[in-house]
Amino acid sequence: MIKRLQKRYALSEQGAKDLVKGCLACVLQNLSFMFPVGLLYFLVADLMNGSVASEKSAYYIIGCAVCLCLILFTTYIQYNATYFATYTESGVRRITLAERLRKIPLSFFGKKDLADLTSTIMADCTFLEQSFSHFIPELAGSIISTILISISLFVFDWRMALAALWVMPVAFAIVGFSSKVQEKLNQKAMDVKMACADGIQECIETVQDLKANNAEKEYLRGLEKKIRAVEHRSILNEFGIAVFVVSASLVLKLGIATVALAGSILLIKGSLDLITFFLFLLVVSRLYDPLQGALQNLAAVISTRTNIARMNEILDHPVQHGDNKLSNKGYDIVFDHVG
Repeated sequence: MIKRLQKRYALSEQGAKDLVKGCLACVLQNLSFMFPVGLLYFLVADLMNGSVASEKSAYYIIGCAVCLCLILFTTYIQYNATYFATYTESGVRRITLAERLRKIPLSFFGKKDLADLTSTIMADCTFLEQSFSHFIPELAGSIISTILISISLFVFDWRMALAALWVMPVAFAIVGFSSKVQEKLNQKAMDVKMACADGIQECIETVQDLKANNAEKEYLRGLEKKIRAVEHRSILNEFGIAVFVVSASLVLKLGIATVALAGSILLIKGSLDLITFFLFLLVVSRLYDPLQGALQNLAAVISTRTNIARMNEILDHPVQHGDNKLSNKGYDIVFDHVG
C-alpha cells in the first residue's frame, strides 16, 4: 500500500507513511465528535424517564469534561499528523524534484520552457501541500469513520440505518463519476495558466527588445488576453465542479428527511420507540457534516491528478547515467608541427 501511495501521490516512503498516520488521526478525531452524541442520548433518556438522579449528575459533568479533553487530544494529534508532516514532506518533495532535474538529460529541457518547470516546482508543490494537509487525510478519515458509525447504526436498528445511509453512496457516486469531466476542466485550466505564465516569463526576458521596437503596448494587449482567459477558465472550472458537489450535497440532505419520514411511520406502527427515533435524528444531524466536507475534498483530490501527473512526468523520467568523476587522461592538447 505504501508503494501505491508513493506512486499515486508523488510521495517519498516516509511521506506515504505519514499520510496513513494522518488519515488514522482524522478517523480518531471524527469518532471523538460522536461521544457527546452518546452522552446527550443517555441524558435525554433519563429526562424522558422522569428526571436525572442526583448521583448521575456528577457522571454527566465528568462525561462532558472527558469528551472535551478527548476532542482536544485527538485534534492535537490530527494537527501534528497532518500539518507538520505535510510541510516536512513538502521540503523533501522540492529537494527531490530539484535533484531529479539535475540528473535528467538536457533533451527533456528542450521540450519544456522555464515557466512550466517553475510552475511544477512551486505551484504544483504548493497545491499538493494543501491537499495533503486538508483534503486527502480528511477525506479518508471521513469515509472510514462513517463506515464504522454506519456499522454501529445497523446493529442498533437496520431499518433506520438504511433510511439514514442510502444517500451516502448516491452522493459520492455523483462526485466520483464526474471525475472525467473534472479532469478535462482542470487540464484546460492548467493549459491557459501555463500559457499565461509563459507569456509573463517571455515579457520579462524580452522587455528590452520590446521597448527598443516600441512593441510594449501590443505585447501587453496580448498578455492581458491571456490573463483574462485564465480568469474565465477559472470561473468555468469552479462552476463545473460546484455543479456536482452542490448536487451531491443536496442529495445528502435528503437523508434527514427520509430518517424523519421512516421514523414517523415506524413510530406510528409502534415498532420504534421515541428515544431511538431521537437518537437517529441526532446522529444524522452530526453525521452529514463531515460528509459534506468529504464531498468537497473528493472533488479537490480529483483535481490533484493533473498536478501529480505533471510532477510524476519529472520523477519518472529516466536519468542520464555516466561517471561522477571527470577524468581527462588522454585528452591533452598538444601543439605539434605548428608553423
